[in-house]
Amino acid sequence: MAEKKPTSSKAISRSTNVPVRTSNMWEPLSRIRDEFDRMFDETPNNTFGSRLMQKFYETADPVVELRDKKDEYELVAEVPGMSSEDIEIKLSEGMLRLSGEKSESHEEEGESFMFSERHYGSFERAIKLPNGIDHEKISADAKDGLLTIHIPKSAEARQKERKIPIQTN
Repeated sequence: MAEKKPTSSKAISRSTNVPVRTSNMWEPLSRIRDEFDRMFDETPNNTFGSRLMQKFYETADPVVELRDKKDEYELVAEVPGMSSEDIEIKLSEGMLRLSGEKSESHEEEGESFMFSERHYGSFERAIKLPNGIDHEKISADAKDGLLTIHIPKSAEARQKERKIPIQTN
């Protein structure tokens, strides 16, 4: 039976004072992916390398931002390598649905990949929109891998908005 070693208070305080970076909440998962990739890439006679981990990311949804501007909400989605024909936007019952597919390009004769980190596949993303929008005036444009959807606020919603003063003691 193994002997249990006493834990010193120094060891506990060291482990609890580990700095946490909040700039990228996905960074720990990214580091784990990198470690798995490295592990498989360094395996002798490995035939699939980091393609195993790529399967987990093939259907990754685009990352989005929703900004509240004065007269509209602006939704920006990252859709690198996709054209407007590859993307569909639908609005139904207060939900904005983005869907699309990024097709894999064909391989030229005599070429083979050493590795590929490009993502292919389809996605669908549903985003609940705030109340008080003008459904008829929603528009979208795409440029440089960014899809921007302009969601105008209704006149009624703009009139109801007011600034709340903050009192100090």
